[in-house]
Amino acid sequence: MKKIIFILLLLPASVLLSRAQSDDVWQQFKDKFPDEPAVFVERSEVLNILPDGDSLKVYLDVTEDILHLKEQSDIFSGKRVYGSHFNQVANLKAKTLVWDKNRYKEMVVSDFKKNSDRSAGIFYDDSYYYSFDFPSIASRNRTQLQYRENLKDVRFVPGYVFASYLPQGKSSYVIKTTKDVELSYEVLHDDKKQIQFRKTEKGNSVTYEWSAQYMPALKGEENSPSIRYFVPHVVCYVKSYKTKKGQVKVLSNLDDLYSWYYTFVEKLNKDNSPELSAIVEKIKANSKSEIETVKKVFYWVQDNIQYIAFEQGMRGLIPHNGSYVCEKRYGDCKDMANLIVNMLQIAGIKAYHTWIGTRDLPYRYTEVPTPLVDNHMIATYISKDGQYYFLDGTSDHTTFGYPSSMIQGKEALIGIDPAHYEVKEVPVIAKEKNIMTDTMKIKLDANQLVGTGVSTLSGYPKVFAGYELDRSEKDDVKRYVTKLVGKGSNKFFLDKYTLQFMEERDKPTRVEYDFRISDYFQKLGDELYINLNLNKDYYNDFINVASRKAPRDIEYKYIKYEVIDMTMPDGYTVEYMPPNAKYDGPLLGCDVSYESLPGKIRCSKKFYVDYIMLQPEQFTAWNDAVKQISEMYKESIILKKK
Repeated sequence: MKKIIFILLLLPASVLLSRAQSDDVWQQFKDKFPDEPAVFVERSEVLNILPDGDSLKVYLDVTEDILHLKEQSDIFSGKRVYGSHFNQVANLKAKTLVWDKNRYKEMVVSDFKKNSDRSAGIFYDDSYYYSFDFPSIASRNRTQLQYRENLKDVRFVPGYVFASYLPQGKSSYVIKTTKDVELSYEVLHDDKKQIQFRKTEKGNSVTYEWSAQYMPALKGEENSPSIRYFVPHVVCYVKSYKTKKGQVKVLSNLDDLYSWYYTFVEKLNKDNSPELSAIVEKIKANSKSEIETVKKVFYWVQDNIQYIAFEQGMRGLIPHNGSYVCEKRYGDCKDMANLIVNMLQIAGIKAYHTWIGTRDLPYRYTEVPTPLVDNHMIATYISKDGQYYFLDGTSDHTTFGYPSSMIQGKEALIGIDPAHYEVKEVPVIAKEKNIMTDTMKIKLDANQLVGTGVSTLSGYPKVFAGYELDRSEKDDVKRYVTKLVGKGSNKFFLDKYTLQFMEERDKPTRVEYDFRISDYFQKLGDELYINLNLNKDYYNDFINVASRKAPRDIEYKYIKYEVIDMTMPDGYTVEYMPPNAKYDGPLLGCDVSYESLPGKIRCSKKFYVDYIMLQPEQFTAWNDAVKQISEMYKESIILKKK
């Protein structure tokens, strides 16, 4: 929908220390951060919001000052400074201060290369970056960077994150404005009270400053959400400002944000092309009910419109007309959302443009009424019985009735008409609607376990498998199927497989397969030891409670059912059958049972995961569950020769 660039890594600074002090300062930082390759002596961003006639002039001065603590810190020599239509980069300066004979010598960077920042899948992107290299990166040297960002719209102020890939001696965020500008601001996730705040006034000028000392480096952790979910940061926005003509509202409340957003869609779809009208008429004629028409329109857009993102100034915010998207057969999220709305309007069915943030963004409209909340657009249909259908055309494998997984739990801003909107929370889909089943028949053959299996996928497991299986290269498909049905050990081999119902969204995907696993069971004397827990989900997957700081994020909740029928080998009888076991926890659970049936042993298992974001205060409960379930996985059947 649009791209807002948050500057998290290209950070601020002014030179804090005199040359005579520099060697002592190096030692101080070396002692405090002995394992770090470098440190920000200072990061700072100074945001200026100044009345300029009837509008606001907004610009951000960014500086950074890095002191290198180790020789191998040359990995930090290459830099990028990002800009776009909404934040133009100016006054770019960079230099290295080379420590030589107890004083610094300047080496100024002069070669700045401007590059397009076009990403894969982006048809047009107006973002760009300047790339350059700092010379002479070495221990005790310092690299300094300064530049300005001219912001075209004060609504896109991103705030400031007090975290970086390096530790920081001082990190600060300053807003310089006047008493004519009404600000709203909040510090988030500062439980340890690391951030100090100061507000000063002088005449009509007002300065807000947030600062922190000796912030540790932010370490990457597996399956973490956006850092804005858990690191200290400031969110701020302009509510209103005074002019000679009176008070001008900007983002005083959600009404202001919606009024602005509605201007992007109010003039759309005035004239419908014959082609689009004919497509809708055919869909409606072949539908027996309104809900069936909605479903078929949704599937038509998924099947016929290729998702290609656009990021070009206001074009990153305003959709194309439905007829245009239908003709071109491609569009981005807002184009596809508007096409769905347009087609349903032609069919005489009300549907609504809807703004929403993906789970990459932690904010809610009811808390932060700014564009920080959203980065995506969908359509919403409300049935006559009051059920909400969140229609994301970009998620082309998603079944009707499911939101795309990336908007679960997020607030949707539903545009009803020019004066009315509704905020509705998208549900998190229950684990009972995301089902995987795996039914296997196995037998022992020499030193191998061989078998056949049937696996089915419905709900989000089907959606995500659809993206992986929808590939042109057979080797890629086989690798994914092997990963999907693989079990036992790294000696699993997939002999053959067939796929069914991949393209039929309302049917579970079905995978039939033949497999073998070498050296899986043990033979000791006249006894055989076989562990029928071929899949050990989350086995010993303990979280280090002392070190992990970030929540843990997954795509969806789910249940997995498994049934294994093992043919009894000739001449053997059951010596030991594990007891049935069950753990039913709030985050995950497992239920395993064993049966001795004529000519075979059956192992049945139900495993579930019941969260999409695991918070640090839940880590201990998670570890307790993993411990109990991992013990269940260790049980083996013992067979003995008659």
